[in-house]
Amino acid sequence: MRITSGFLRNRRFQVPDQEVRPTMEAVREAVFSSLGSVEGLNVLDLFAGSGALGMEAWSRGAESVTFVEQSARVWRNLQRNLEELSHPDLGKTHVFKGDAVKWLARSGKQFDIILADPPYDLPDAMENTLNGIAEHSVLTPDGILVYEMRAKGDPVISNHWKVLRDKRYGKTRVLILKPNTEDAK
Repeated sequence: MRITSGFLRNRRFQVPDQEVRPTMEAVREAVFSSLGSVEGLNVLDLFAGSGALGMEAWSRGAESVTFVEQSARVWRNLQRNLEELSHPDLGKTHVFKGDAVKWLARSGKQFDIILADPPYDLPDAMENTLNGIAEHSVLTPDGILVYEMRAKGDPVISNHWKVLRDKRYGKTRVLILKPNTEDAK
């Protein structure tokens, strides 16, 4: 796989043979076109897997990118990729090994953008992730959540969230959400 834009444009990174479903280049380009500039922002890549989404933000000038991945094998691969791609003009990266939803409760930090791409077969992933982000105030009030899911699935979105965009790309569906600042009842 390769990074599509920024300081690391066209640089390749390794993807484990199993355990991950990396976001395809065309989908990443569409997501970042929708988001606009990420320069100077703090980004969280939950369920990081290959790290494709977070590395794309890193390459495009994010101030920092935090990756959270549960699988030890995939986590090691991600760390190697970040070391190999390191560049003096890039922001900081942090890589945590652990359950993404549980990590939200102890993060103690807010992010401008959260990229969430859980395994498609993970039960209650969307509900647990969205509730965890809202409950622990992990996203800044003006922040954006990009949530990737199976195209055929039905999103489970509480009134804490406002859908800004809902787009299908083949077998993938990407929702762009922001906190609902109106009185959530």
